[in-house]
Amino acid sequence: MKFPGFKTFNSNKFSPFSIAVAAIVAVTIIICIAAASCNGGKIHFKCSYYFVLYSMEDNSISAGSISSAVSDYGGAGYILEYDNVYYVTIACYYNKKDADKVCAELQNRAFGCRVLEIKRDEYRLQSAAARKYAKLYQGNLNTLHSLSKISYECANFLDTGEYGQEKARSVLKNIKIGLEGLISSNQNNCFTNELKRLKALTEDAANGYIYSKDLRKLQIAILDTVININLF
Repeated sequence: MKFPGFKTFNSNKFSPFSIAVAAIVAVTIIICIAAASCNGGKIHFKCSYYFVLYSMEDNSISAGSISSAVSDYGGAGYILEYDNVYYVTIACYYNKKDADKVCAELQNRAFGCRVLEIKRDEYRLQSAAARKYAKLYQGNLNTLHSLSKISYECANFLDTGEYGQEKARSVLKNIKIGLEGLISSNQNNCFTNELKRLKALTEDAANGYIYSKDLRKLQIAILDTVININLF
């Protein structure tokens, strides 16, 4: 059983050029984040993500044994830990309607799955240093969110055949440039290791033939950082 194509629903398509530019320009958000909303010891950053999951919640060992099978069927297979629970992800969407539609299609094909909604509204700044870099951290979150969407769109275009290997490789290259820009601005803080991890995943995705599931895995890995980062 193969997963159905993961289509883009109610989404504006990007041209190859605009995707490349967006990945680079997104980094400037960390410098000119005029809309940053910081209140004392908190950053306000609203986001909602809808993960289509293999219908299990268990420990990391059990999740690991399932993730490879999910990947073999065309899903992301990324293991997401949230609130001390491990989830095997198939895909992620930015609105509930899209996630519910894909989940229903999979359920109709006898694949056990469900949708997990994860929302963030604010991030607590856990130290004086974190409060000092509140705008930088706000910019990091905005940029990572943008890069996740670029990865998501590229996966959709691979599924529909609108993108081939050359275009997908170009998108990954520019996502890598975006992450390198963030790394240069976050040399020794709570984002540093996470950004290096995401850069390594981006390089892995570009190594060999690129499948849509590789972009979906990268997308969810980026969102993992957005959801779970502790700002200290």
